[in-house]
Amino acid sequence: MESDIFIKIYEEFYPYVYRYLYGLTYNHQTAEDLAQESFVKALSILQFPNHSIKSWLLTVAHNLYVDYVRKNSRLNFGEDGLLIQIGVQDFTNELIVKETTRSAFELIRKLPENQRQTVLLCLINELSYQQAAEILGISVSAVTNLIYRARKKLNALRRDINE
Repeated sequence: MESDIFIKIYEEFYPYVYRYLYGLTYNHQTAEDLAQESFVKALSILQFPNHSIKSWLLTVAHNLYVDYVRKNSRLNFGEDGLLIQIGVQDFTNELIVKETTRSAFELIRKLPENQRQTVLLCLINELSYQQAAEILGISVSAVTNLIYRARKKLNALRRDINE
């Protein structure tokens, strides 16, 4: 019975956890490994919080990422060529979606890490500012400020590209 619940949780929330970690590492294998480790930790605890499971899983993923960075001080965030697999039936639409996703991640990649983390949590994974603040261990006003600065920088980067 508990394994059925875990499978449902895994299937529903894996894309969020993976997308967050990929946005931090820009490495498919590392993001996949850390995402799997996040769910292994969740399975070992077998006690999910009463509040948002997505927020809790992203907190676990964030903490694993921080540990990973500490252990591997010389990270290579190079593009490994694998983006999120998006199920689109029409080949043309799939190419457009992948290119748009690639462009968005390339712009997000240019942000400072703290801004990148808040963008990935709030804008990509649709968490509230309160949930992101809890995950990152900062105040809600700090999250608001980081999002504001990130949006400003992303707009400037987009303008530079279009010129």
